[in-house]
Amino acid sequence: MNEEEKLGIRLAKIHGQMLGELERLDKPPKRLLRLITDREAYEAAAPAREERRAAILEALPHLAYVVKMLNPDWDHAAAKPIRPREPNRGIPPQGVAGTAMDIIKETTQPLTIAEIVDLLGERFGYDLSTVAERQRYHTAVNNGLMNTYRQDLVEHPGSPTRWSWRVDDEED
Repeated sequence: MNEEEKLGIRLAKIHGQMLGELERLDKPPKRLLRLITDREAYEAAAPAREERRAAILEALPHLAYVVKMLNPDWDHAAAKPIRPREPNRGIPPQGVAGTAMDIIKETTQPLTIAEIVDLLGERFGYDLSTVAERQRYHTAVNNGLMNTYRQDLVEHPGSPTRWSWRVDDEED
């Protein structure tokens, strides 16, 4: 596969992502409209959403033209939208468990799972204001540490349990 074909594939993916974003702007999920905590902020962001919608509508034909130049077999009518990720759904580069382990390694004192989740939220800008979001990350961190990194952790007694990194002292 040459560089032009790779670029055509990448641009076709971007085209799909833009279609998905446009679909989300035109028809937002019902739960987003019904359960939003700050309705005024959502309504205040309407001009920004309309600007983004106009920019996408302007860019799509140009992007489709370039993709068609790079890949003549590509059919823009058959292109499927790629839905954008939900807020708080981005996965850290090392995964949730790997990032939790990095946080444990960087600290000097033992941490509870809840403290690790707080630091994870600060590091990646997650909104952990709801119990459901907090619990989701708490479960992911706990399961990841217990299933993948258990042998690398020291359990400190108490309630709640605190964890620290096991440092093996190498003797010369």
